[in-house]
Amino acid sequence: MTLAAMVALVRGTILALSIGGTLLRIFAVVADFVIGTVLLLGCIYLATHLAVVILGVGKAPFPPVPKDEYPSEPRPADSSKI
Repeated sequence: MTLAAMVALVRGTILALSIGGTLLRIFAVVADFVIGTVLLLGCIYLATHLAVVILGVGKAPFPPVPKDEYPSEPRPADSSKI
């Protein structure tokens, strides 16, 4: 899916750069950039969404947060051991 989006983006860029008029070429390149960005972000979103749906755990609760093993206050260092 993403490979097809990249092929379409490259082909669109080649076609946009082959346009003769300067103003129309600039518009085509900007449009290609915007459409390509939206297309690639859409592919990433769709792939992530499908992965969560296929591999997700459903309505299972999240695992508990692990306990903090280290105190929040730093211990004073013993300078004689350095």
